[in-house]
Amino acid sequence: MSHSRSRNSPPLASGSPTPAERFRHAPREASGSARSSESRSLWILFSVGWLGYIGLLAVPSALEGEPVGPPIASTLGPILLATLVARWRRSLLRPEATLLRTMVVHLGVGIAYAVTSAIISAAVVDLIVQPRDTFWNSSPSVIIPYLSVLHLILYMVLAGFLMWTESIRQVHESHAKLAHEAVLRAQAEVKALRAQLSPHFVLNTLHSLIILVREEPEAAEKAIEDVGALIRYASRLEKCDRDTVPLPKEIEIAERYLALESLRLATRLAVSWEISADPELYYVPSFSLQSLLENAIKHGLFPKPEGGKVRIGIGVEDGHLAMSVLDNGLGADPGDVVDGEGRGLGLLARRLSALYGPGASLSWDTARGRGFSVMLKIPLASAVDESLGYPAASPAEAGASPNEGESLP
Repeated sequence: MSHSRSRNSPPLASGSPTPAERFRHAPREASGSARSSESRSLWILFSVGWLGYIGLLAVPSALEGEPVGPPIASTLGPILLATLVARWRRSLLRPEATLLRTMVVHLGVGIAYAVTSAIISAAVVDLIVQPRDTFWNSSPSVIIPYLSVLHLILYMVLAGFLMWTESIRQVHESHAKLAHEAVLRAQAEVKALRAQLSPHFVLNTLHSLIILVREEPEAAEKAIEDVGALIRYASRLEKCDRDTVPLPKEIEIAERYLALESLRLATRLAVSWEISADPELYYVPSFSLQSLLENAIKHGLFPKPEGGKVRIGIGVEDGHLAMSVLDNGLGADPGDVVDGEGRGLGLLARRLSALYGPGASLSWDTARGRGFSVMLKIPLASAVDESLGYPAASPAEAGASPNEGESLP
């Protein structure tokens, strides 16, 4: 195989959060940050709107040579009450409320807002009005109805503005909730994916080992080391709650998996590797390559009497790290790939979506009798993110690691 790698995987930086911790806290942090930003935007727009309203009343008076104090003072009541309404907007704008309830609530609040703010404004104006102020010297019976109608219109504008901002907040929160649910689902699914390591082939491998121990002790010893490495790998990932690993580590685990499958299939399994990218540069979801190989061997080659070939490709394509597995096995009906019993491709596709979003993909091409081709793609920007890396082994684990210092199978 035409690639090289170091036996020691790069350690995760001290104090760096695990991927699961990042995913677990990210929705909460993102939600809080988004909520703070939306609240800030709301109050900025709120302030700008009222400054515009003040200017709309004051500028005409100034142009006509009249005092601007009374019209500015008349805005005190509606601004004060509008601030209270904005602070309590979520009690007024309940998403579960019916349209009729919403209309009745806003009609009542709007009338109370208009009359109350008109009275407050009229009282404040009365304190500062000068004899030469024509309109503002009118009796309260004239000013209050005028201001009530004006402030009712203001409330309608205010309610529309608050509904708009609240709807944006609810959309953002629903997106954050969906993203959080996707992450939680991915965390559950990755545990299920790791659990597949045991039932699919360990029992058959142990059966093969019983025969090897009697006939080929050295081969049996090597196979036992491979089984131990796979189990320790899954255990460490589970303990450290890791979702991604360095690509060399994933290739190593895939090779150990293939070595164990060769115990059952012997000459019926032929494997070739084509690696055109430097594995040391990239990180991939744990067990992703092993899942692709498991699909090829378990569903394509093992049921085929004469066996077949598996070709593994790893390279860079169109700004993505691409991993492909092609076999000439029995193939499958396209509709059975995701829903078929025992297939992990649908699980892996959902996991990729949760980890990397729409930038990652898992595609396949198959038909009965003509093999199976599957391609996994991860954006390079995500594949080189070392903060999602595999943890360094402890000294005790490093000392107990099988095949330490030996070449991989």
